[in-house]
Amino acid sequence: MGKDKCDKKNRKVLRWKDSKLITPRYMYSFFIVLLVVLEFATVPQQYIGFYCNDPKISFKFMGDTISMTFLIVGSFLIPMLVIWLSEFVSYSADSYDAEIGCAGSRAKQVWLWYGHYLIGIIGLTFICNVIKTLVGEPRPHFLDTCKPREAVNCTNEYVEKYTCTNTKNSEWFVSDSSRSFPSGHSALSMFTTTFLVWYLQRRLPDRTFLLKPWLQCIISMWTVICSLTRIGDNRHHWWDVLAGVILGFAFSMLTVIVLCRKFHFNRNVSNVYSDPIENRQINFNKRKQNVKKLLHETTVDSSESRELKNVKSSTWSE
Repeated sequence: MGKDKCDKKNRKVLRWKDSKLITPRYMYSFFIVLLVVLEFATVPQQYIGFYCNDPKISFKFMGDTISMTFLIVGSFLIPMLVIWLSEFVSYSADSYDAEIGCAGSRAKQVWLWYGHYLIGIIGLTFICNVIKTLVGEPRPHFLDTCKPREAVNCTNEYVEKYTCTNTKNSEWFVSDSSRSFPSGHSALSMFTTTFLVWYLQRRLPDRTFLLKPWLQCIISMWTVICSLTRIGDNRHHWWDVLAGVILGFAFSMLTVIVLCRKFHFNRNVSNVYSDPIENRQINFNKRKQNVKKLLHETTVDSSESRELKNVKSSTWSE
């Protein structure tokens, strides 16, 4: 009876894993749909109150130095170009053998790392939008963009509930004035910078003097520019930018270490697990043979060392 139950459970698990509904394509589509739902305010958003005449939310809207379109294009295009050019210039086409842990070809390896990058950045964007929706912090230009009715004849009171009266701009733009924390620009730019800096440190050879540090500094300027312009454009408070940088750094470290494995090819693991798996068990015959060979070599070395000691002692006594 117990075996029958276990077999039924295993069959259910295998059917669930083999189901065509659970594929990376469907998972990406699911997260993208959630991002669109959160971004365009189709989910009820949290709105926190404000103090009238608060100088931190009384700035004028000045536009974006780095627009969202430019940020998205840079976040998706720059990593692909850097990874592809670095692999093409630094490594030959026959250096991506599957036996050493590679994907089998240059194109497969590049797309593998870029796919991991997309997983991380999509997850980061999703988390940022969830936090923005749950917190609902006013931006520095909140009063200028929202124009709340309750702030017209208000002095220093705290307004808990308000109604925006701005009809010149779109509803999404007005609602976005209450989505300041955390900064999406700083989070995405920090994610891209950390990912590429680690990639260059691991994969770019030290052939020319200071080429790698210079490239890493240039890429790091992307985060600096994106973060500082968000404060200078009165689009975010400084703590929003700091939280975005921390969040982007954490997600990038998680992606590099867990998914990309620090861009390191593990030869030993690939050789051990390259054998076919039968009956859900891994064949460890090769590993046992290697261990026996290693022990045999150590015993031979120890016997040779003993013989050398005996020869030395005999010569010393003579």
